[in-house]
Amino acid sequence: MDDLEKALDSLRFQIKKEIVDHYFSERIYLEEETQFLQEEVQAYQQETAKVRQTFLALYQALGSEAAIAAVMRVLGLKDWPYYQDFQRLPREERQRLLAGRRLPFGFTAFRRYRNQILALYEELYRQTEALYAHYAKIRNNLRLLNEDIQKFNSSFDFGLIAAQIEAMEGGGEVISGGLLAGEREELSTRMRFKRQTLSDEELPPPPELPPLKEIKKRLSQALAESYV
Repeated sequence: MDDLEKALDSLRFQIKKEIVDHYFSERIYLEEETQFLQEEVQAYQQETAKVRQTFLALYQALGSEAAIAAVMRVLGLKDWPYYQDFQRLPREERQRLLAGRRLPFGFTAFRRYRNQILALYEELYRQTEALYAHYAKIRNNLRLLNEDIQKFNSSFDFGLIAAQIEAMEGGGEVISGGLLAGEREELSTRMRFKRQTLSDEELPPPPELPPLKEIKKRLSQALAESYV
């Protein structure tokens, strides 16, 4: 083997090594970003559980289905979030939903009732605002991750890479002792990174609530009309 042939062999080896190294470097990055996304989803689900608990406490504080319906109309919520969960709770568990919460000040029973509902709603609004910001962040991260995945799959089209290496090698096996050139389509499919998706069950959209200052008067009126 002359010096030129040795140089060409060395170059071919270096090209293949760089392709493999680059591939695994980029794949590890995508795997880490996917893991980070899943951790964010888990944190979001924990925040969603807190919102659910506050909704349940609000339903319990309202005290009747008529009052709940009146408040949901003011909030513009056709579907009552987590209400079926509330209905399935035994009475003992419902009563514990407000345990540890200080009853707001009020000179009359109705004022104490109203102030408790307003306080719960203010807490719920803050929680859903934070949840919505987290939801938007995760959706954006998912979009960016899938853009990176698309770029990765386009950059590392193993069918094309294998054909190029085959041409360098003059035909035959693409990788010595490994896959034949005819198997490159299968290799390409196996080495693609899967696009990530999140269902509404995995990432439930948060309910959109108006600020208390925008509805306080109507909410107080609805509570007064439904108070027993």
